[in-house]
This record gives sequence, structure tokens and C-alpha cells, in this order.
Amino acid sequence: MFRIIVLCTFVALLAAQCHGAKILLAFPTPSRSHMIVASSLMKGLAARGHSVTVMSGFPQSKPIENYRDIKIHVDEGIKDLISKFSKDGGSQLGFFAHFNEVISVSLRSANNSFNEEAWQKVMREESFDLVVVGMFFNNFVFGLGDHFKCPVIGIFSGGVTDIINEMSGNPMAVDSVPHLFLGKVDEMTFINRVKTFIFSGLEKLMWTYVNYREKEYYDYNFPSPKYKSYDEMKKNISLFFVNDHFSVSSPRPLVPSVVQVGGIQIKSKPDPLPQKMQEFIDGAEHGVVFFSLGSNVKSSLLAPEKLDAILKTFAKLKQRVLFKWEADSLPNQPKNVMTQKWMPQDDILANEKVRVFVSHGGLGGINEAKYHGVPIVGIPFFADQMTNLATAQNEGWAKVVELKDLTEETFTRAILEVVNNQKYRDVVQEISSLFRDRPAAALDTAVYWAEYVIRHKGAPHLQSHAVKLNFLQRTSIDVIAFIAIVLLVVFKVIALSLCFCWRKVTKSGGSPPKRSRKNPKSKGD
Repeated sequence: MFRIIVLCTFVALLAAQCHGAKILLAFPTPSRSHMIVASSLMKGLAARGHSVTVMSGFPQSKPIENYRDIKIHVDEGIKDLISKFSKDGGSQLGFFAHFNEVISVSLRSANNSFNEEAWQKVMREESFDLVVVGMFFNNFVFGLGDHFKCPVIGIFSGGVTDIINEMSGNPMAVDSVPHLFLGKVDEMTFINRVKTFIFSGLEKLMWTYVNYREKEYYDYNFPSPKYKSYDEMKKNISLFFVNDHFSVSSPRPLVPSVVQVGGIQIKSKPDPLPQKMQEFIDGAEHGVVFFSLGSNVKSSLLAPEKLDAILKTFAKLKQRVLFKWEADSLPNQPKNVMTQKWMPQDDILANEKVRVFVSHGGLGGINEAKYHGVPIVGIPFFADQMTNLATAQNEGWAKVVELKDLTEETFTRAILEVVNNQKYRDVVQEISSLFRDRPAAALDTAVYWAEYVIRHKGAPHLQSHAVKLNFLQRTSIDVIAFIAIVLLVVFKVIALSLCFCWRKVTKSGGSPPKRSRKNPKSKGD
């Protein structure tokens, strides 16, 4: 009996080690869609009784128990960039032409937020048991872990990147894992391996440049010797959450400190829709088409001729249309279209009457469509959206319409193809069953590992030895070079020894003495 009491007490103490922890989310990223992933984790931790503080430019619309928002300003330059991407929709070249501007805006926004009085006051007056950093070209903010002397977790709204591989010691696996820009492939053929090798090399060069830029901001905000160096700090990140899952992307090797939480923002039980919206859906005899370009790209930024083609298509449909439209009014709005500036995307997609989702192809919307089994008509604009939608189309559950090719005819054809062809829904329903089949929901997984890091004081035992190795060491190039040199020396020694022995043998044996020959003719003389 006494042993049982002791055991129960020990378990209770273990559970209490992270109960009611103070957790900070530092999210200086000027992207609302990225915040959806990070805030979902914070809400889950708040629901577990932890005291959560969130510093971002996107506070919650309604108060949440144990969840405190500290609003910081975000750089308005991101809006100009999004406007440019909206006009050059679907162009990777257009996106990369502005790539340096994306990095500059992100770093500038993060640095400005960091130096706001609200942020500095938190640093002066408060303490935390865990810091979570929303990652997007702002890795200098990881220095908060050293400031508060607590563990740090990074959370990224995309999949595994080269910089996450570097900081976690995760293998690149360029021979077996297709690069992000390739999307999901059937097999790693020679051509796919060549492309992955090239893309991975270019990505490494890109992150080398980004790392140089981030180090400048780190050294300014976390000066030595008060804080650890930037390189040292990067080697002390406890865990990384990535918005990915092996069932819907290519399987890849992962070290324990990289945890896949794809679909973390998806609720297992959807919230009720607003009454007016629910009534609109209930009255849709032929189902609903849901149109949303996410939280960054605004439908109101579409060129007039593109918007006109979209509205003419909607006017011809039997289905009712939910259209996320950010302006106060929609010119020439068809009778079967309902508009709102904001729509609860996950909750809408969970409704069985939604027949097709018209999307820009952001990873959050892609994952929600997969989870709820809703086929897509995609209009990609920038970044990973082209790859996400190309993969979905190759898998057979999406139809892509490039913005430059979007007309009333092409858009109508795509919508009707997906609505009337059952194969699109059948394919995505099968993908949905794979995506849902997990030992625990994505949010539960993320909450468990966050608490695990708190319980185990940063969980240093999760860290791979590769974190402290450089590129030559990780790829064993130094070992190969060493072995090659040793073998070369050994072979050289053996070759010289054989030559030496051969010379000795031939010299000591010498040539036999020559015998003088007598002339036979001299015998008879």
C-alpha cells in the first residue's frame, strides 16, 4: 500500500512539473496565415492550463482563458509585396524577383517589433518557462531563449527546410526526399534526384545569405558577451514543429527534435457557423462552392477582368457560392453569391454541402481540404502555392487554373469538371482517410511535445550530435578524405617497399660470371 502511495505521489509531481507553465509566443512575422498555425498551438496549451503570452500583430477577436495578447505592429511593406504577387499570380520568377525584398521586409518588421516598448517591457519585467518562435526569416529572435534562460521551440507553417535541418541535425536526404519545389513524386528517378540536388544546393546558398542577414540583427539585439553567439544559440533549439505529415507528402527521415504537426489548426469538431451563413448553406439544393484566397492575398486585389470572369462563372452555376470578399460591396454580385470579409474556412470546409473549394493553394487550406475531403480548383499566386496545387492536381483531386489563363470559359470548365466528376471527391476522400489516421491529433501531439520540453528542462537528449558538426563532417567528406589519404599513403609505402626489395634482390644476386669460350679450331693445332 505504501509503495502505491509513493508511486502515485511521484506521478502527480511529474505531471505538476509543467502544469501551469508560463509560455511566450514571439511572432513578429507579418503574415496572418502563418499565425494561424502558431496560435493553434498556443490555444491548445492555454486549454491545458498554461499561462500563454502571445506577442504578434494578430490578436484574437475574443478573449480566451489563459491566453494573453500583446499587440505589436507589423511592417506595412508586406501589403505592397502581396499586391505585386497578386498581379503576377502564378509566376515563380516574379516571386523570386522580389525575394530579397521579402527577406528585408520580414527582418525589418521583426526588428521593429522587437524594439517596441511593449516587447521590451516583457523582456525587462517577466520570466517564462518556454519560448516559442514563429519562424519566417527572423531566426535572430531565438535569442529570447538565452535572455529568459529557458528552452526554445521553433514553429514553422511549412515543411522541413534546409535551415531547420541545420539547426536540428536532421539529414538532408537529397537522394530519397524530393525538394519542396518538386512536390510529391512517384519515385526518385535520376532526373528527380538531379533536380533535388540542384534545388537543395541553391536553397543552401539562399540560407547562407539569410543567415548572414539574420546574424547582423542578432548581434545588435543580443550583444556579446551578455548573450551567447548567434551560431551557439542556433545549436540550442530544443524542438521544431513543422506543418507537414508523411501521409500527404514524401516520407523522410526525421530526428526526434523535428515533429510533424500538419493540420494543427484543424478542429476535430467544427464550430457552429454564423446563423445567416448556415441558413444560406442549408438552402443550397445543389451544394456550395467556397471561394477564398486566404488571409494574405485579397480577392479585392484581383484585376477587374479576372473578377468579372469569376463572377460570370458563379452566376451560371446551380450551386450557391460563399465568396470571401474583403471590400464593403461587390459590384455585379450574382444572386447566388454571399460575401463576407472574413469566413471560418475550416468550419465551412467541414460542411458536407461544400462541393468544391476555390483556393490559392496555401498549405493551410490544402491541409484543411485534405482533412475534410473537399476537391479544389486552384489559382496559385506565389511561393509554395504552385507546387502545392501541382501536387494536388497530379494526385487527381484538384484542377489548376493559372491566373494569366483565367477567363470565364477556363474557370467555368474547371469548376464544372470538379463538381460533376465524382473521381475528384473519391480521390480526396481516400487521402482524407490517410491524413486523419494518426495515434493522436496534430494539436495533441504538439501540446505533448511542448510539455515534454518543459518537463525535461529543454530535453537536450533529443538533440542529434549532427547539430555540432559542420557540412564536411555531416556528409563524412572529412572521413572519406582521411581514409583516401591513409590508403594513398599505405599504397605508396607498399609500392616503395616492393621497389626497394626488388632492387635489393636484383643487386645482391647480380648476373652470373661469363665463361670464356675456346675456339674449337684451336684443338687440332
